[in-house]
Amino acid sequence: MINNIAVKGWRGLLEKIQNNRIFKASSWVLIGYVVSQVLRLGSNLIMTRLLVPEMFGIMALCQTFLYILAMISDVGIGPNIIRSKRGEESEFLNTAWTLQILRGAFICLLVVLAALGIGYAQTNQMIGETSAFSEPQLPIILAVMSLTAFISGFKSTNLILANRNIQLTRLTILELISQLFGLVVMIAWAFIAKSIWALVAGALVSAVSLVLLSHFAFPGVANKFKLERAAVSEIINYGKWILLTSIVTAMLNQGDRLILGSLVDATTLGIYSIALFLSTSLLQAFMKLNGMVFFPLLSEVARERENELAEVYYKIRRTTDAAAISMAGFLFAFGETLINFLYDDRYQAAGPMLQILALALMLTSPSISSAIYFAIGKPKYVTIMVTIESIVKLTLLPTLYVIGGMNLAVWAVALFTISIIPIDFYYKHKLGILNLFKEFRMLPCFALGYLLGWLISFLF
Repeated sequence: MINNIAVKGWRGLLEKIQNNRIFKASSWVLIGYVVSQVLRLGSNLIMTRLLVPEMFGIMALCQTFLYILAMISDVGIGPNIIRSKRGEESEFLNTAWTLQILRGAFICLLVVLAALGIGYAQTNQMIGETSAFSEPQLPIILAVMSLTAFISGFKSTNLILANRNIQLTRLTILELISQLFGLVVMIAWAFIAKSIWALVAGALVSAVSLVLLSHFAFPGVANKFKLERAAVSEIINYGKWILLTSIVTAMLNQGDRLILGSLVDATTLGIYSIALFLSTSLLQAFMKLNGMVFFPLLSEVARERENELAEVYYKIRRTTDAAAISMAGFLFAFGETLINFLYDDRYQAAGPMLQILALALMLTSPSISSAIYFAIGKPKYVTIMVTIESIVKLTLLPTLYVIGGMNLAVWAVALFTISIIPIDFYYKHKLGILNLFKEFRMLPCFALGYLLGWLISFLF
């Protein structure tokens, strides 16, 4: 009996320590993310008054290419360090760093080749005049932006180690500092020249500053070039499913901009990017928590006490669902008013788009489920779900555009995740962690959020 009391006491103490640790980590991630988004929004509001909408359309295409090519070369170096038992050994970390640099160089080369291909297509009039891809500045800007991928490959693995150990205070601060450097350069350049090159300069400065800070302002291993056979094998073997998932995720997350870029002009694409920026700012907050807090936490639980996985998962879901679903309702009511308040007349068409795109916030649960699947070594589940999502989204988007134009196409971007909810339920049931009541218990929060948004819109 005394032993049972002692065990319960220790478990209670460990749970309290863990809860405090996770609360602190989550708080720093959220604080950092809120500050980051405030900086982004502030700079976005300034830049939309200095630059014309088509410039944002061109940059959206550049960022799409960089993101897709980064994802199709993703072998899961970060997740490997986070979950591997060798994740703190210098040989393993240096091998991971070397692979990261090689990957960055590979992405840079692919982006330059893509820029040359677009330039060739433009010269030979292979692109329609109404397409965003016909913008003459696109090839050279894309080629210069490729340097951000090469530069980012040199980031210290100590950033990932901090994530592994859920020590996020310094990491959050350094990311904010690098972002601030980039924004200052971007805004100053735009004030002087009112050129799209201001956006390019800001991205390059931000990438360089984060690399430098990661090496000189972060404690830990001093990275050097190394390729250990066993470490390479472990990273590649685990990363093959992550690679497949990343390839499909790339098209899932950015395919809409590629498709729309071929269907609409740069101005319309720029306006869509503004609406997408505001809606995904909130969605990315949950994704950031998922990657930096929930995945390391669930990996730790899976390693040490797997029987508690369902309990920890639904504790996370209770909070995230309440916040995300409430915000979906709020923006569905208030989105158009928000755009009218923040932006000038050139961007007003983003209002109805934002209202529809906000509905995606109701569908964050499969993303949090993916953290479980990665944590227990089942990345195959995520690959299957993301593949189905991509097929649905990339089929629906052009179909709905042909039927009803841009306003109808946006619905495909907002609601495609519904297609994998049954599959996610099946996998969770298979693992013995599905609880249908807890899956749907926070849906009434949508009505509360909508009521608040409607009330504020009415007062405006």
